Amino acid sequence: MPRAPRGSASSPRPRAEVRTPRETARLRSSELRPRARDARSAEVAAPSVLSQPAVPREAAVTPRFRIFIIDSGWNSPAHKVLQENFGLIRDLQKEDPIYVLSREQSIEFIRHHPERIGREPTIAVHDLAAMGETGTTDFHGFRLHLGLMRTPQQALLALQNFTRFLSTHRHSADLEAEIRTDLRREGLAGAIDIIMHHEAREIGE
Repeated sequence: MPRAPRGSASSPRPRAEVRTPRETARLRSSELRPRARDARSAEVAAPSVLSQPAVPREAAVTPRFRIFIIDSGWNSPAHKVLQENFGLIRDLQKEDPIYVLSREQSIEFIRHHPERIGREPTIAVHDLAAMGETGTTDFHGFRLHLGLMRTPQQALLALQNFTRFLSTHRHSADLEAEIRTDLRREGLAGAIDIIMHHEAREIGE
């Protein structure tokens, strides 16, 4: 049988690399891992909160009331209750501006109205709807003399009734009638004063 010429013999096939089961498992796990570039691409392609449509803002609400707080600083249960709950009142009445007189301003105001000494803290509410009317009514708003509440429980209940009243009746066509029936029915008859139109100059007018 003739021999094959030198150099024409086929090169030997490379032997398959023998790996242990542990090396094979490590290799497979590395193949399943995304490369760094692939990971960055996945992050960019992921949904983002910023890509969601913006929620439209609520329409601006026209204030119905202008609220003033007069507190000369008597060390009373009503003063403490008002201080502790003012933040909540402000959050519940976001539609209406609230003006807090300083201690000096409150004292100066009370000096001109000595009959109100001991009745503060006082919350005065100006009804902007009534102020906008001409020749139809003398009603202007009302005052809550919180200082007449002798216990913390009474003061807190009065504040809650006051805040609920403003929220419930902010669209009332006859707020004066609502005050005379609703607030006074809550046991606040002696602590509520109706403000007439000529008293608008007292605070902030």
